[in-house]
Formats: sequence, C-alpha cells, structure tokens
Amino acid sequence: EKRKFLRLNVLADIVYAKMNIVDKEKLSLSKNISQGGLCIISYEQLQDSDILDLKIFLPEDKAPLSAVGRVIWIKEFIIGDASKGKRYDVGIEFIKINEQDLDKINKYIFSHK
Repeated sequence: EKRKFLRLNVLADIVYAKMNIVDKEKLSLSKNISQGGLCIISYEQLQDSDILDLKIFLPEDKAPLSAVGRVIWIKEFIIGDASKGKRYDVGIEFIKINEQDLDKINKYIFSHK
C-alpha cells in the first residue's frame, strides 16, 4: 500500500463536531496521524464527506491544534456485545489547517519515528 504521507500510530485526544449543523462536540481518540489527515475511533456513525471541526491534542502538547477535515472512509467494528459495542474507524483528510499546526504535526511524527 502506497501512502502519500508518513503515518504515526498515536493515541491522541480528538474533539470534533460536524460543521454546518448544530452539533455538540464529541471526544474521540486517534489511531494514527499524518500530514494529510488522521484516523479516529468514533462512537457515532459518521457519513462519507461529513465536514468536521477538529481539535487535536498531541501528547506532550498543552494547546490543541485546530483543523477542518473531511470524512473519506468509515469501517465499522464491534467490541463485545454487538448491540452496544459498535465503533467506527474514520479516515479524515485535512482540508484546512494552518501552517504552524501542520508544522507541529510534522515535527511530532518525525521525532517519534
């Protein structure tokens, strides 16, 4: 599998909310992160092309990074009881992120590889 960007497996707190609707923020965890996006574990079923406002709390960093991302894929998985244990791996592509936050992600990835 060829990837455009180097990925780092990292558990980081992610706070997200769907944009363009009234939606409360939800807490999630990342599975991995790259310069181009991230994969999170979600308790709700998001839809392809959902636009999310993201706050990314990298370990060792006190202030969150901000980004806007688009859901590009979703995979459902079950933990324990199927009626209560549905979770979703969600691939998110960054569509808006400032240079300083992108630089922090790159430095974090390359310092932990």
